[in-house]
Amino acid sequence: MPETPPAAAARPTAPELAAWLAEHSPALSVEPEGDFMTEYLYRVARTIGEYGYAVQPVVSDGHSAPYSYTIGLHQSHGYELVMTGLGHEVANGVLHRLVDRFKDSTGPASGVSLDGVLAGGFQVRMRRVESLENFSLHRAIFGDDSCPPYWQVVWPDAAGVFPTDLGCSISPEGQPLL
Repeated sequence: MPETPPAAAARPTAPELAAWLAEHSPALSVEPEGDFMTEYLYRVARTIGEYGYAVQPVVSDGHSAPYSYTIGLHQSHGYELVMTGLGHEVANGVLHRLVDRFKDSTGPASGVSLDGVLAGGFQVRMRRVESLENFSLHRAIFGDDSCPPYWQVVWPDAAGVFPTDLGCSISPEGQPLL
């Protein structure tokens, strides 16, 4: 997109972000006219405008794990979040809790363990995502040139061992590290 959105440092309000999206987002450049994908992009962009971000679920196709990721959070926080291997309802709740937790902070840091995010007293760890290829809806709304940092929320196995540690019982297919 030719112009930058409201400055992340200024933490734009939802109405400011909605106004910017309405003017600059490819997804909002036309009113939807019955095309499913156009209507969907329009709804997601409106959600971002209203709440500051949206959470996009991607269901498992039987060969890959499900994942959910934020879209638009980078406008106010400077980054996006993603969680793989858990159903959308769980991932959605975790992502919303982390958005709230990081609201007034500098944001995620690699390898940092966080309490109070998962049920059962389990911690999560933050990990910087290496490839942005899985986030096509982000590009559809913000354009191909938009590539904010994504942070993956990594969860442990039943023994509390993370996939980044030796001895984790979660397979790489069960919780892919992006």
